Amino acid sequence: MKILKKFLAFLAVLLAGCTAALLPAGCSVSSAPNGSELPADGIVRRSVFQDAEKSSRMLTFHGKSGEFSYVWFFDGASIRAPSDQNLKVDLSDAGDSLPGAVFSSDLIKIHFHEKHLIQAKTTLRIDFPALLNAQKVRLYRKDPGKTERLLEAPLNQGKRSSVTLPVSDTNGEFYLAAMDPSFREGPSKDAPYRRDGSKVPSAGVSSGRAPASGGDANSASGSGAAPKAQGTPASGGTNGKGRNRTDPASPEKPKSAEPNRAERDARKTGYCTLSIDCRTVLNHMDRLNQSKKSFVPTGGVVFPSQKVLFYQGESVFDVLLRETKKNGIQMEYKATPAYRSCYIEGIHNLYEFDCGSLSGWMYEVNGRYPNYGCSRYRLKNGDVVNWRYTCDLGRDVGCGWNVSQK
Repeated sequence: MKILKKFLAFLAVLLAGCTAALLPAGCSVSSAPNGSELPADGIVRRSVFQDAEKSSRMLTFHGKSGEFSYVWFFDGASIRAPSDQNLKVDLSDAGDSLPGAVFSSDLIKIHFHEKHLIQAKTTLRIDFPALLNAQKVRLYRKDPGKTERLLEAPLNQGKRSSVTLPVSDTNGEFYLAAMDPSFREGPSKDAPYRRDGSKVPSAGVSSGRAPASGGDANSASGSGAAPKAQGTPASGGTNGKGRNRTDPASPEKPKSAEPNRAERDARKTGYCTLSIDCRTVLNHMDRLNQSKKSFVPTGGVVFPSQKVLFYQGESVFDVLLRETKKNGIQMEYKATPAYRSCYIEGIHNLYEFDCGSLSGWMYEVNGRYPNYGCSRYRLKNGDVVNWRYTCDLGRDVGCGWNVSQK
């Protein structure tokens, strides 16, 4: 046995040496796999994007620039014409002003090494070294004799500030300005400005287009007994079985008004606030399926409240699917294409009925629980979306209209 082990070890070394000998000098076979750190040269090979296009998976690539860090996100389902990409980004302090255009105590210059970004729904998250004294930032492109405002984006504030930006056009000089108390647009520090994103009269700044990248489910019914059609599960989870839900009639139930189906426009973006929690489970651990206890996070928060980007025409479901993929959170759903319906079975490996017969996932928008599915709720800029796990058919999460007798 010892002789066999030694022979296998020798064979492994020999094969590794032969493989290296077959490679041409100066040729690197490593390219950044999904979710990894970018290589020093920032190059991600065409084959990585081709694989993501075929599998429709989310690609994530992490990089650093000085004290800043950044993460690229590519929606595989939207990738067209894959090619090698240099995803290296240089982020640096740009002082406190763009002469004649913008003043901010936190002004960051962004330099993209890739000038021909592939066609895809692409976002870039920038993590600042510290907390900024601001709630929003504005993105600008500087051309000779002109500074163009591209978009305004909310900051996420945790241990440090971060912002997520849609990206498709990487040509030019880009600047990110924190809208802190010192922020001004105009030829001087005393120029007027507005914080609501409306156009500011100024000789130096023009408003431009942002560099945006080129069915019923889980209505607030909580749980029920109607059979659910089969469809396609999301990546990440296969365990658990579900039942579709129907909404019980109630005098307090809000008027059903399913939004009209809207065309999606990847050139136009907005921001909403998203959170996911299962806090109610903490009060009913005795009911919880014993095999699921390890999936209940401390404090019950699966995804803390954050500002997230969406594209015009997208639904609550679209954002949930993308953000769980981006953040490595397990999520499973069933799709019924004939009814344009997607039903959420489980998130973070917590499924309906895991904490009693009246348990399951529900969604809330702006303090109300819609009585139609998440795949049919079209988002508006500023919407606040909360996904909550209920153990009592919605009563324990504030769904006042979804009341029925036990």
